[in-house]
Amino acid sequence: MSQINVDAIKNRAGTGAPTLTYGANATGIITATGFVGDLTGNVTGNATGLSGTPNITVGTVTGNLTGNATGLSGTPNITVGNIVGAALTLSGNLTVNGTQTTINTTNLEITDPLIGIGSGNTTDAQASGDGILIYGATNKTLTYNDTKKGFETNVAWATTETRFISVAEKLTRIDGNTASLVYNGASSNIGLCTNPSGNITLAVTGIPTDSSFDNHSVSFGVMVNQTGTARTCTAVTLNGYSATIRWAGGSLSAAISGVTTTSGMDIFNFTGINTVGSASTTANYYLLGVVNGGFR
Repeated sequence: MSQINVDAIKNRAGTGAPTLTYGANATGIITATGFVGDLTGNVTGNATGLSGTPNITVGTVTGNLTGNATGLSGTPNITVGNIVGAALTLSGNLTVNGTQTTINTTNLEITDPLIGIGSGNTTDAQASGDGILIYGATNKTLTYNDTKKGFETNVAWATTETRFISVAEKLTRIDGNTASLVYNGASSNIGLCTNPSGNITLAVTGIPTDSSFDNHSVSFGVMVNQTGTARTCTAVTLNGYSATIRWAGGSLSAAISGVTTTSGMDIFNFTGINTVGSASTTANYYLLGVVNGGFR
């Protein structure tokens, strides 16, 4: 292999730098006061005085990525291929623009006491569905539901605390004879009939019919504000299925005897028990009915 030992290389006129038409390959250290064009390869040291639109491509960094990048102006484009066994410390702000960020680490520690999610949202509707997803055989989610104006999860809550510090049950007001409720939904599980003109039908929809609701029970009720004539809840439908009501005392007449009033408040409470271990249809629920009345 030929070797040239010189102190300086100039162009033919001796007035400037030569033109390397086919580029140049260097296996040692290159020290220069400036670069024009792309810089490709492994870089160690300081990058200073970069201006314009510098394009720096770093192939593989096998040690620590050190040194200073100062004097950057314009729109610098710095691409780092692989950092192998390197410790990288950033003392400034880091902005990552892309469609996906993957962090493969055993422990992730964040000093900030508040983590922001969905920073591009400007309305509550846009925030609906935002939250946390935990991967598993089936994914576990904690997300915001703007229709319900609250958080919802697809798994049950488990806690060592056995007390409810404060709780209130939402009710749905009905001016009529049909109390339509969406189980565990945006409405409520309790209806209030304020001015009924006849007996009440309680229509409950939204009861889950998948295996996650096997061996469950559901509870709901309707309060009737009597306005001169005693009105009774005589029918209950579960997801459209007309359920047979098993009244306390064995019959509706026994359940309301001496209990309901013509001017006051009566309460009809129902509990559906999944007795066959399958929630695939609401016909599998055994419906119990209890009446509390005479409140005035």
